[in-house]
Amino acid sequence: MGDQRPAVRPPEGSALTVAALVLAGGRGRRLGQRKASVVLGGRTLLERAVARAQEVCDEVLISGPAELALPGVPAVADDQDGVGPLAGVLAGLTAARAAAVIVIPCDSPFVPVAFLRGLSGLADSADVIVPLTNGFWEPLHGIYSKACAEPIRRLIDEGERRIRMLYDEVRVLAVGPEIYAKWDPEGLAFFNINTPEELLRAEELVARGAG
Repeated sequence: MGDQRPAVRPPEGSALTVAALVLAGGRGRRLGQRKASVVLGGRTLLERAVARAQEVCDEVLISGPAELALPGVPAVADDQDGVGPLAGVLAGLTAARAAAVIVIPCDSPFVPVAFLRGLSGLADSADVIVPLTNGFWEPLHGIYSKACAEPIRRLIDEGERRIRMLYDEVRVLAVGPEIYAKWDPEGLAFFNINTPEELLRAEELVARGAG
């Protein structure tokens, strides 16, 4: 599982520059529409994620086709059809000026800004900074440095699609709930929308003031 070291004390800040990479390539088959275009609380999921990212990072990229670009926020398409988030992370790392990217899935509409800032403060600590919950990785809420680019290319060339397999190739810092819970007091960072039922739940949360 790579060099997995539990996070005990976040540093005061990271010298490593971090860009935000909003994952927006999900086709939303179970929702019946592309996830990026789903409207929640008067804004699309993509617009919500980008706005949150801009509170944390000066450089924001969208992982998805060119038509998803927003003013001042370019879209970075990957050329690996069917590979999924692994190819999206690689495309983001290749395009980013920053030394690392923090991944934000557009279908997780309640990721707190404090959560993103907290993870970003750990960016110097390893090649990958990733939450670990009850023994399960949350790979689409992590930070990936440019040191991950070559291992990702190799995994893709070998036919690998699981992003967690990267963790055997690089230095990994696992961030447990004892750390990230203070950045996510409502426990909604990992809530994501895949089904109409989950969208309805998200609408209820927004109506109650979440996000």
